[in-house]
Amino acid sequence: MRKGGAASYSAVHMSRTRTARLVELLQQEAHRAKDELKAPRQPRPYFVSYLLRDVDYHWISARFGTLYGQETRRSRRCFADVRLGSYRTDHVREGGLGDNTNKAESYGYSHLPIGSHADGLRHGLWMLTEARYREAAEDLLERRVESLHYRNPNEGLSAFERRNPVEHHHTPRFPTIDLDAWTKYVTAASAVGKREPGVYGCEVDFSVRHTTRYFVSTEGAVVVDRQPLWQLTAVLDLASEDGVTVPWNISHFGRSPRDLPPLASLRKEMRAAFQRMRAIAASETLRAYSGPVLLDPIPAGLLMHEALGHRLEGNRLLSSGEGQTFRDALGAQLLPEMISMYDDPTLTEHEGQSLVGHYTHDDEGLETRRAELVEQGVIRGYLTTRAGVAKRHRSNGHARNETFERPMSRMGVTVIEATAPIGDAELKRQLIEEVKARRLPFGIHVLSADSGETETKSYDFQAFLGNIRAANRVYPDGKEVPVRDVSFVGTPLNAVRGILAVGARREVDNSYCGAESGAVPVSTISPSLLVESLELQSSARQPHAPHTYSIPWA
Repeated sequence: MRKGGAASYSAVHMSRTRTARLVELLQQEAHRAKDELKAPRQPRPYFVSYLLRDVDYHWISARFGTLYGQETRRSRRCFADVRLGSYRTDHVREGGLGDNTNKAESYGYSHLPIGSHADGLRHGLWMLTEARYREAAEDLLERRVESLHYRNPNEGLSAFERRNPVEHHHTPRFPTIDLDAWTKYVTAASAVGKREPGVYGCEVDFSVRHTTRYFVSTEGAVVVDRQPLWQLTAVLDLASEDGVTVPWNISHFGRSPRDLPPLASLRKEMRAAFQRMRAIAASETLRAYSGPVLLDPIPAGLLMHEALGHRLEGNRLLSSGEGQTFRDALGAQLLPEMISMYDDPTLTEHEGQSLVGHYTHDDEGLETRRAELVEQGVIRGYLTTRAGVAKRHRSNGHARNETFERPMSRMGVTVIEATAPIGDAELKRQLIEEVKARRLPFGIHVLSADSGETETKSYDFQAFLGNIRAANRVYPDGKEVPVRDVSFVGTPLNAVRGILAVGARREVDNSYCGAESGAVPVSTISPSLLVESLELQSSARQPHAPHTYSIPWA
């Protein structure tokens, strides 16, 4: 809306009356579906729920001091859970990891009207629920046919845990977005690249996602809450005279505008990044390495997230297609005794920085709680949903999805702690001692990493990978020299069991994590880790030919 010539935006805040009406409509349709859905020779649902997200999204992008694009949109997406069978045995197979295809009929109906007219919303829910019922009936038949050929490895575990319904309403107002101010901000920030030689890519993006979530079920659960996500990213690209290209991303991600830096701070950070990119471009490619590695907090958190976190997701333990690395490992020694790891989405901030993985109730309508994963090196538990992973199972509220996918167990706020942390100087000293003791020419110090991936399927290699942005060789005399074009790789057990020391300084990594149930915001709080042996592999790119003529402002 316009006020005094300045463009600002206030999110759509439905009144209490309209919110109550929407919740009532969702409840009525859920109960109507449970009572009336019945195909010939097929059972009625024993449970129906709706998880509806009402999203206000804003995006502004600029390149080299010029506005490049902007978008404002509002949408509603809904996941309808129509369960056939019983709480003990129902149609959901393999932990529900496969219930996420955009080729399913129901996917086309997961978008719902944004208008307030009840008939349009009821019609959308009817189409979606009808499709979900037919898909569930097909899955139930397939499960019965499958039982003629194979034993169910999860027999004896409850398909869906019985829980008392929860009612929760928390709808604080979203912050107002000054679109004019942020347009000027990203435009001015992106202009920094024009003054930097060799820079051929300099894009700054601002995005806000304000989500109001509504969950209702035929058990009587009602959850209404809000999640604000604010993000600034700078995507930078530099090329040296030799054709070496260096990409770099800067991200500031939080739950309010207070988590985003002032313009002067971002411009300073971008200039520092360009200096580092030039040093990387001038450095040598590291073709291969195996030996001791010192990981700064962000890369260390990435290692723990990929190597351990995904393998402690309970739904994966129910799938025969998964490696199930830790299915029968409760009580087993996994890490050194000094290290513990837990996931606690109730945490809202760490040292003044907000945590995007925070939530109070999960996407199955349950209150979340701290999940103890590793205590003094011993595996104590998993991230769990209402899908039974043990005979005495109780969900710890970690069911999450993005839009139309079945919620599965996911990380929220993952915390790594140590009983005997040491300072940065001592970590480096111990790295050098390892290098000398093993008569290696150098060790590796990983300073920054921006993404990772892991393979958990049983038919593939059980491995993980982290994409390194900045790393240094560390020589026995303490000298550090940059290297480029490397990624760290490994197998999970070898990597984490070889942790030699843990740093005292911890940092927050706010990011998105993608998996079967979509991309969800997660936070990792990790210290530095000194690992006895980690492998680095080359990710070298072919040098680019020089540009045929100069950039316009050169």
